[in-house]
Amino acid sequence: RDIRQLAILLAFGAVILICRTNVRGVLAGAIATVGWLAVDLWLDRMDVAGGATAAWLAVGGVALFSTAAVVAARVSKGQVGTALARQLSAGVAAVLAVATMVVTTPWDEPVTDPDQVRIENALSMLKAGLVVMFVAVVLGLVAVQLTFLRARRVVAFVVVAALAAWLATGNHGSLTAVGLIGMPVAAALAVVAVREVSLIRLLPVAVACCVVLLPAAVILYLAGSAVGTAMTSLAGNPPVNSADTDLSIAVSGLLLGLLLASVSHVMTRPAHGSDSLERDSGPVLKRA
Repeated sequence: RDIRQLAILLAFGAVILICRTNVRGVLAGAIATVGWLAVDLWLDRMDVAGGATAAWLAVGGVALFSTAAVVAARVSKGQVGTALARQLSAGVAAVLAVATMVVTTPWDEPVTDPDQVRIENALSMLKAGLVVMFVAVVLGLVAVQLTFLRARRVVAFVVVAALAAWLATGNHGSLTAVGLIGMPVAAALAVVAVREVSLIRLLPVAVACCVVLLPAAVILYLAGSAVGTAMTSLAGNPPVNSADTDLSIAVSGLLLGLLLASVSHVMTRPAHGSDSLERDSGPVLKRA
């Protein structure tokens, strides 16, 4: 379920990129996304299965995305969104990319059953594909601000996020908690690193994100579990065992991304005027 929902949110992010974060285009994409998520729950309740069904659903998904993209592009023609909308969208996509890494199968390691191994391999490929495409959306959103100097900073934070993801998803004891905190924080910093802000100013941003992350994680855990349980019920699936938690990683990642992106944007907002590229040499992409 989380893989499907993360893929739907990825499609929404692509629509936002196509309409250049214009509010009317984003609204059109949001309406299509809500409808898509509702259809996903309905199909889950119908217990659809089979290769032919999967093929037709793939065709339908492509058609729905194409329609949403065309509508969003038309209603936003000749207009662009604000810097705030661009930063928030990129920040959410970055956090969803790392949230994708914590989607796991329910069985214990090591996995030796052939069917389980096949599912594990498929899940790993799907996660890798989603992460790459989320990163592509982020780069598309922030490319207008990238310079060679800022690109190096972004790469550094991406490496930190990848290391944190490795700690969070592996069997590393107490370091797992460090990884779970470091993943979204590093992802948020990778996005704001494209702004005209010194590394010194990014330090308090990292601290602030860590501070708000701790209480937010508890709230999102409870809220995400409630949403996950409700979706399981709506889909007509058996309740998750009481020893586990029916957490919706997609919803939690979306809300956490909005929170961290908002905090990091406010704390790196320029004192006067809008973002500028004038003091940076070698822009990768200039404004049109």
